[in-house]
Amino acid sequence: MCPRCGKATLFEAPARIATECEACQLDYSELERGARWSGLLTIIMAVLLISAAMGIDIALQPPFWLQVLIWSVVTVAGILGGLRLYKTALLYAQYEAKLEKENADT
Repeated sequence: MCPRCGKATLFEAPARIATECEACQLDYSELERGARWSGLLTIIMAVLLISAAMGIDIALQPPFWLQVLIWSVVTVAGILGGLRLYKTALLYAQYEAKLEKENADT
């Protein structure tokens, strides 16, 4: 959701932030959109997911096809959800900092 107008125009793809809000024309390109550290977040999520998969494999020993089915869905959903959450939080923080700076200058 756009930090200014609240419309659901923040993302143009599953994990890519749009360049501007379609409703209020807020320019997102002026704000940090999370591209720098998203690789690190993906690596951390991958390590956590691999650890969980190995733990479940050792403890329960489910069939291979079931592991592939479950972990492929969990991995895609986890990575996309984590990236969306991270990028949204970072963009909101940047927007609020920009507003505070503009209010302090006036």
